[in-house]
Amino acid sequence: MDRAVSAWLAETSLPADGPSITKTLNKSYTLYGCMLLLPPTAFVGPEWKALHSHLNDDIHKPLYLHICKHLKVTHIALNKPIPLNNSAAESGDENILRSPTNFTPLHGDFGPTACNQPPSQFDLEAAFWVTAKQNGIFQIWAPRWTMFSRGNISEKARLLTLPSVLQAVEQGRETRKGCAAVDLYAGIGYFAFSYVKAGVQTVLCWDLNPWSCEGLRRGARKNKWATESFTGGEEALLKSEVEVEFLVFNETNEFAPGRIERLRNILPPIRHVNCGMLPSSRASLQLAAKVLDPEMGGWVHWHENFLVEEIEKKAEETRKELEGVLKEMECGVDVELEYVNRLKNYSPGVMHCVLDIAVLPKNSGT
Repeated sequence: MDRAVSAWLAETSLPADGPSITKTLNKSYTLYGCMLLLPPTAFVGPEWKALHSHLNDDIHKPLYLHICKHLKVTHIALNKPIPLNNSAAESGDENILRSPTNFTPLHGDFGPTACNQPPSQFDLEAAFWVTAKQNGIFQIWAPRWTMFSRGNISEKARLLTLPSVLQAVEQGRETRKGCAAVDLYAGIGYFAFSYVKAGVQTVLCWDLNPWSCEGLRRGARKNKWATESFTGGEEALLKSEVEVEFLVFNETNEFAPGRIERLRNILPPIRHVNCGMLPSSRASLQLAAKVLDPEMGGWVHWHENFLVEEIEKKAEETRKELEGVLKEMECGVDVELEYVNRLKNYSPGVMHCVLDIAVLPKNSGT
């Protein structure tokens, strides 16, 4: 970045403080394959204010070109927080698709700015797709249409060696039944890919965003994994053993229990359920209880934001709530809070946590 800024200033002869500009551009920028994401404050500050009378698109373009040359990228954009609600023009409803509507392309062709709802095959092919590799796993997404959560990288890595995941995989080998997992908020495969990499035979994935489902399919293909996709009740057509790593359902996860019940006899036992939606995954609590294997039980991985001083209290409340749901279902299980992973700071005083909750048959000894 230093060389890019120095070359730009030398070329334009702008009256600027090079080190200060470099410092602002260096703050929290992220490289994903051929794309550079700058923080929303990249062009904010006194060092930029002094240049406002000189800046225009013609002045910015050489800077972008130098950045592309020295950082070996083809696309540059400003990365801004995902809004909780859609714009007023779209009725201000909750942004349940987690669409990056504030994403701001600066350089490069990011594809069309509008698309059909749902996107057509032409829309999918015309979009710009980014590939990143984390923990040895490829992930693919269209940044104009899909969020990418870089803060989850440690949780993805944790799942790869999590004892409960490895235990379920080993039990699946011993019984020759295999094991499966469910991701109720799969996105582009953030955590689903980690399960398969760790040895889970099949992951059933739910997501409302068709762009996320397409990213999941592309990412799986890049990793040499197979997918089968559904948008309605087609799963009833599956008559034999499931032979793909991912079953992808582009629909609300409210349908998950019914879909899974129809597939139980051809699925490996479901031992892990991922509940990962922000700002709350409480709506999926009953879903998680219903989809775990009724005989072997398993683990629920619960993503939630807590005030730092309330983490222990809220974690236990969540365990009790899940226990209550399972009692209502007359399940003879023990519900234990195994671990609280303090994943990342969400906002001042608020921590994004993952609760590992074991749901196992009474006296199972596991």
